[in-house]
Amino acid sequence: MNRPLLAVLFGALTLSLAGCQKPVETKPEIRPVRTLTVSAKEAHSVGEVYSGEVKARHTVPMGFRIGGKLNSRPVNVGDSVKAGQVLASLDPGDVRLSADAARAQLESAKAQLAQAELDYSRAKDLLAQKFVSQAEVDKRQTLLTAARQQFEQARSQAQLAQNQSSYAQLLADVSGVVTATQAEPGAVVSAGQPVVLLAKDGEREAVIDVPEGKVKAWKVGQSVNVSLWANEQLNLTGTIREVAPAADALTRTYRVKVTLPANEQIKLGMTLQVNQQNASQPIPSISLPLTAVFGREQQQRVWLVSAEKEGTATVKSTPVKVLEMAGESAQVSGIQPGAVVVTAGAHLLREGQAVRVLATPAKEARHD
Repeated sequence: MNRPLLAVLFGALTLSLAGCQKPVETKPEIRPVRTLTVSAKEAHSVGEVYSGEVKARHTVPMGFRIGGKLNSRPVNVGDSVKAGQVLASLDPGDVRLSADAARAQLESAKAQLAQAELDYSRAKDLLAQKFVSQAEVDKRQTLLTAARQQFEQARSQAQLAQNQSSYAQLLADVSGVVTATQAEPGAVVSAGQPVVLLAKDGEREAVIDVPEGKVKAWKVGQSVNVSLWANEQLNLTGTIREVAPAADALTRTYRVKVTLPANEQIKLGMTLQVNQQNASQPIPSISLPLTAVFGREQQQRVWLVSAEKEGTATVKSTPVKVLEMAGESAQVSGIQPGAVVVTAGAHLLREGQAVRVLATPAKEARHD
């Protein structure tokens, strides 16, 4: 038998043996995951949430009515002051000299007035005795009138100088809290220049900035929910007092001011969150661990687990909207109650991935 024929027979035998072998079976990869079951409780409605700051309804810049060198400023930022309390004082040397000069000028004008009255009286007596003419009497009367005017002017100047000497002390008009100091002792300040910013006692308000695309939903008189970061358990109801008619030139946002109810726990400068309720379109709000959420901005998703069969299940991703993040949890919407969400191992999964739910008891997701 020649060699070509042997090669053909050998190849046919090899193909026949290969066809008799069974194909190798590949088992699907099953990944272990931890899950969390969304509570079936009724979800509350939530709206847009914005962070803001607690500020006083009225903040007054306090300054001197006169200029001078700042001698002392006994108050600092954060100090509580009462009406009439000294906030700062100027060097009294110059104002004291001005008051002394005005007082001396007043005494001089008073003496000149007395002399003019005496001369006028004598002139009238001499006129009766025909020793002087009527023109001389008229002249003395004119000098008397001028002396009286000079006396009134000097008296007004003395009173003004006396008032200015009291202006050397800056007194609080109302009770409040010092929020800023804008001049230090030793500086020369001008009249009206702010030295201390004083937040008046009374109403407090939340100040937030709303994007121009959302500002139409904020109306004066509307009620909103307010919560303090320092005390999340304290939920307050505020009222929108003012919506800025024009956007900020830099941020292009609109300033919204919300009047807060009286509460001792509300301190100036505290950070808070303002939640605009939208009862007509409720959005289920669900709290999940941050590890359950993946994806980029505006494309966040979570893995949902299908019903288990023989200990295994598959996953499918679904988009969610992140409403708020705090600590290690995220407040999201877009998940229905009863869904099973993957909370650990989300970054290792793919669509349709087979998973094995670990036996660790899972907590139910909390609705806020």
